[in-house]
Amino acid sequence: MIRRIAITLATVAAAGFMAASPAAAGGGGNGEEAGKIGASYQEVEASRENTEFFNVGGPYGITYGKQNKAELEAEAGSFYAEYLSRG
Repeated sequence: MIRRIAITLATVAAAGFMAASPAAAGGGGNGEEAGKIGASYQEVEASRENTEFFNVGGPYGITYGKQNKAELEAEAGSFYAEYLSRG
């Protein structure tokens, strides 16, 4: 979901820069123009499971059990745009 939003924002920003560049270029003068655009997306999925069991003496003896479980799922997206004009 976040990836779709990041891709859509990058597309809209790129189209905006492409549409604005001819209008800004025709402004006259000795102006300098520059622009930066960037987008990123990260997705992480991880899991860890530890199990330990100890039994001495059959069903009437000492029994020990232990379990640790961890799961992680994360998504992140970023978008950056900068337009510079000197004129």
